[in-house]
Amino acid sequence: MLRNFTAALLLVVTWPVLAGNDTSPFYQRYDDEATVVEHTLVQAGQNQQLVALVLGAQWCHDSRALAGYFNDPLLAPATEKIALLPVDVGYLENKQTLLSQFGYPVYFATPTLLLIDPQTRQVINRATLPAWQNAHNETAESLQDYLLAQQQYWHTRWQPAPTVPEVEAFETQQANHLYNHYQQLGTLLAKEDNGQPAPDLNDRWRDVKQYRMALQSDLIRMHQAGEIGDKTPNYSPIDW
Repeated sequence: MLRNFTAALLLVVTWPVLAGNDTSPFYQRYDDEATVVEHTLVQAGQNQQLVALVLGAQWCHDSRALAGYFNDPLLAPATEKIALLPVDVGYLENKQTLLSQFGYPVYFATPTLLLIDPQTRQVINRATLPAWQNAHNETAESLQDYLLAQQQYWHTRWQPAPTVPEVEAFETQQANHLYNHYQQLGTLLAKEDNGQPAPDLNDRWRDVKQYRMALQSDLIRMHQAGEIGDKTPNYSPIDW
């Protein structure tokens, strides 16, 4: 997730991915987001597709990079069995209502590429999705390989994970905490993106990045182990 505020906008096609000269933004805002998401899940289930829920923002360099990969015709074979749903998170908006139904209440970066089994509504790629948070380091070819590999994993080896109440409670608590900081960061991001001074942004960005990356790593470990572990993690306080 990199901050890169340039005047030029990368315009790519909207969902579903199509070839041609459509100039709609990739990340979309929906008047009734819940209905769109539910419709996508139902259709994906009927079509035996994974849902690719992609959270991103136009101000984010990595989000624009990932959007460009999805717009590459090279990805057509990989996206045939994927229901693609890009969502614009604006300036780090709270998406807890949307994401909690998938057991993933908070996103840790833009972009976030969640591959979701439509029947169980579980995220199948929790452990490997951090690579796409730095999408500018990847390519359309690597995204194609990743999606094909995840589809194969889903069909052959993936199993729904059991619910672990103590992990869910910890994750929800930390999600609320992180969203509070996102709200403050988002205000500063909007100012800088609109050419206004935001002198505290870089320092506060670093503080939150350290926390959210440590939290994401801990949650991946917890979900893989099926328990919090011997000691609940503590994080350095963010005093602003």
